Amino acid sequence: MAERMNLSGRGTRHPLKIFANMFVTFIGGGILGLPFAFKEAGIIEGIITMVFVSIVSIKAMLQIVDCKYKILGKRIQGISKAMTREAKEEDYDSLIAPEMSSRDFLKEEGNLMISIKEPRIQYNDLSYGDIGYHALGHAGKILVDLAIVLTQTGFCCAYLIFIAENLSDYISSIKLWGWLCFLLPPLFLLTLFRHLSTLASSSLLAQISNLMAFGVVFWFDLEHLSQVNIHPTEVSIRGFPFFLAISIYCFEGAGMILSLEASLAEDVQHKFKKFFILAMVVITSLYISFGICGYLSFGQDTNEVITLNLPKGQSFHFSMVVKICLCLGIFFTYPVMLFPVIKIIENYFLPDANQKPCKGNILRGCLVMLTGFVVLAVPNFANLMALVGASCCTLLAFILPGVFHLCIYKSSITRSQQIIDWLLILFGICGTIAGTVDAFKRLSSFQTGFNVQNVTMKIVSTENITQVTGVHSAHMAITPSSVNMRFKPSTPPTANYVTKSSVWTSSKLQTFLEAKSANLTDKQKMMYATPSKSALL
Repeated sequence: MAERMNLSGRGTRHPLKIFANMFVTFIGGGILGLPFAFKEAGIIEGIITMVFVSIVSIKAMLQIVDCKYKILGKRIQGISKAMTREAKEEDYDSLIAPEMSSRDFLKEEGNLMISIKEPRIQYNDLSYGDIGYHALGHAGKILVDLAIVLTQTGFCCAYLIFIAENLSDYISSIKLWGWLCFLLPPLFLLTLFRHLSTLASSSLLAQISNLMAFGVVFWFDLEHLSQVNIHPTEVSIRGFPFFLAISIYCFEGAGMILSLEASLAEDVQHKFKKFFILAMVVITSLYISFGICGYLSFGQDTNEVITLNLPKGQSFHFSMVVKICLCLGIFFTYPVMLFPVIKIIENYFLPDANQKPCKGNILRGCLVMLTGFVVLAVPNFANLMALVGASCCTLLAFILPGVFHLCIYKSSITRSQQIIDWLLILFGICGTIAGTVDAFKRLSSFQTGFNVQNVTMKIVSTENITQVTGVHSAHMAITPSSVNMRFKPSTPPTANYVTKSSVWTSSKLQTFLEAKSANLTDKQKMMYATPSKSALL
């Protein structure tokens, strides 16, 4: 009882701090890809999918918390029974042999071995991997650790792409590999810290920068919303797998749910579910409103990262401040996300990493370089988010919680709980298959499609129509889109700009479009910038 009273003095009690911890855990860089996801799936379909994924994610994460207390309850009962049995044996020994003070060494050795295999469990001492171990043995722990490694590594890769794309928006002459050479060395230095507490100040700065930047982007979307008149996509079955994968990516928090629950003071932990559900309702509402406002503000010109739609001034502009804050925030979040990956790999392959720091440093360098190679292989923020969400997050967020709950509650599970667990597993498997297939299709089309850095495009000139495939004129960005945008200026392009069947590089194309845009009337600019309704639907 004294120990429990000491433990109750730790943790967070204030509702605002509890909510802030949950908010920071789930709000990350993935929110910046939601407007593009709504563009792909449509508004109505996106809202329904987002709400459904939120409900299923909440249920799955609370299943993990239930598994924790089921295990702790079993172990506490086992410990109390063992203590009762040992007390009875000691009383019996004292009655028949009160003069003997020495103990049976074999029994003492057995007790020592049990204490080594079964370390003393505190009330908040179980991790997701421990849940997997109690459910499936070593295979369960390995599955959890593998999913965490893949998911966290994917997050780090997405962060690199985000930073590189936003920096390239201002310095387009530097290619992706150049930005990686610039970013990876300082990131490697940050990963050399052995304790997360060392990164506490930078992590706090990162969260503050992210929240401020998200707020400014949201404000700009709302301000810009009234200036754009578009016909929004409402439903697009073709974009459903992509949106599903992005939603799963945004709501993935299974690996942190036990840490969040343990962060509460023990005397308020019974209110965790209420706090958690309320926080997730607010977060889901924020996701939906942010995605819809971003899409309605820019329509079919919505970029894969919404910050690329912010206006660029000739000098130091507020959008530049936003991007700097986001890049700094995500830059300092990178080592925090890579930290569990390093620890898991060290536990499996480098148990002496603390005694031999050189091995740990080499591991950190290899992991940082690996994220760079992945970015070069998949240099697209939205596609990488979808791939990570479909292939890794579904396993961690839906499949494993359902399997673990079935195994741990197998002796006392009800029929309704069993159905829910199987539905979680089925939903995770279907989401994995549909999302992964769609992500690979998009990656394949992206690899064979247009590339901003080295693409060449053929522009066929007719008397009154110049058709450009995959060009968003409002932002001069070339994308692998299947939509054909038709430009119809009142006068045909002159031979100085386009000759029949001529092949143009992207830089020449951009020069041409900028020159034409400068000479257009306001009415012609509206024709250039406003896509037709058929293109949006």
